[in-house]
Formats: sequence, C-alpha cells, structure tokens
Amino acid sequence: MPMYVFKDSEGKEIDKWFDFSTVPSIGDVIVVDGVEYSRVPSFNLDAAGIARKTHKYPYVSRTLPRNLEGCEVNKAGQPIIKSQAHERNVAAQHDMGKD
Repeated sequence: MPMYVFKDSEGKEIDKWFDFSTVPSIGDVIVVDGVEYSRVPSFNLDAAGIARKTHKYPYVSRTLPRNLEGCEVNKAGQPIIKSQAHERNVAAQHDMGKD
C-alpha cells in the first residue's frame, strides 16, 4: 500500500498508508487521534527534475514508492519512468499530483 500525505489546519503533516482502492481524494478529510487532516498532493515528480532534464527519459524515481503498480522497477524496487506520458499516467492512476 502506498503512503499519502495529510496536513492539519496548523500545517502539521502526517503520512498514512492506504490501499489504492480506498485512498481519500485530494482535499478529503480524515480524523487521526481526534485531529482532522486534509489529504494534500504528495507525488513529487519535480524532485527528479534534475535527473530528468540531464538524462531525459527513462529515469529511476527515488521519490515514488517502491514497487509502484504501473511501473517497471530496478533491482531496488525503485520505479522507472519511461516518458512524460508514462509519468502523467502513473500520477493519474495513483491520484497523485505535483507539489
């Protein structure tokens, strides 16, 4: 199960694991220990921007969850992003967006 980021009204962030089929949408609210947290975008494609711009596609993402569905992986389980279209498809499939 992938991890998703949630933020409370004071800006405190927490990470929560959800199954792909049950993850709340961006902006949905969950309650953890009596505190409300809203889901925020957490798919940070631009963290790999330097590698992507320097080496182009394909590139190995060091920011995405390991063994991500929809991606081939290297020996360490890190996702391999093949193209910009593949990057968009993976983001859409996992309800992720750029930070």
